[in-house]
Amino acid sequence: MKYLYPVLLFLCLAVAIYSNNKSKPKIEYRLVVERGAFHYDKFDITKNKIKYIPNSSASDQVEEYKGHSETFLDSLSTIGFFKKIEADGFWSLKDRYSAVSSCTSQLIITLEVNGKAKTVICDDFERNCPDLIKYIDKKAVEFEGNDLKRIFLPG
Repeated sequence: MKYLYPVLLFLCLAVAIYSNNKSKPKIEYRLVVERGAFHYDKFDITKNKIKYIPNSSASDQVEEYKGHSETFLDSLSTIGFFKKIEADGFWSLKDRYSAVSSCTSQLIITLEVNGKAKTVICDDFERNCPDLIKYIDKKAVEFEGNDLKRIFLPG
């Protein structure tokens, strides 16, 4: 009887530790931002990293747009960013936003969450593109950190 209480205490402690350490299902996020027009470049964002992938032939005129880069990110910031995108209605956006214009700057955003994926295409970044898509583009540039903002060419 004198060992019953320590054994029960040990069992309760073991159950508490086990239930606290149970692995929760991980949510895997990936966001790809592809820019057209002068750039034809891509940002690939995951929970803790962003990769910048330039098109080798499109951005030859501006030096900082030529090189690949890989930047490690604070996972809490990026997870908050992914959750904001979802909360702001990314999954309910149309698949394509067309524009009738001769000077377009296409933007393609693909969000993947645990195997579920959606791609939103804006034919013209400036006209008829939802604010959420513009926000995603701006945030990708901010995460990358080299100020690779859109360059607008005359014409």
